[in-house]
Amino acid sequence: DKRPRQSSPSWLTASEYRDAPSVFQAKVKTLAAMLRASRRTLAYTGAGLSVAAGIGMAAVGSSGQGGMAVGTAGEPTLAHCVLAELNRQGLLHAWVQQNHDGLPQKAGYKQEDINEVHGSWFDPSNPVVKYSGTL
Repeated sequence: DKRPRQSSPSWLTASEYRDAPSVFQAKVKTLAAMLRASRRTLAYTGAGLSVAAGIGMAAVGSSGQGGMAVGTAGEPTLAHCVLAELNRQGLLHAWVQQNHDGLPQKAGYKQEDINEVHGSWFDPSNPVVKYSGTL
């Protein structure tokens, strides 16, 4: 099954993302040029970034589909590592993430350049507020 999500319609195969190698290479060159030209690049990510690490998505609900339990240590994905390296190279200046998993920091992303908007399992100064909680 090549659908992006199990709940996607059968006609939605995500095949539109498969570029010819020459087109893909041109897109990568354009992206690299944009990153070098940018003075303030920001990444905004959600739960999908950590799914490959085995971290379940909160939107799935308590019935869940696999994934690690809250607070379980996962390992950073390639995406986390790439974003951390872009930060080290001065090409990514800030990261706003909706996850609590600490994977950006485990990948080497600088704590002072990240905003964990829903809290963090690993930072006592930024506790995760449960769905039933209040701010």
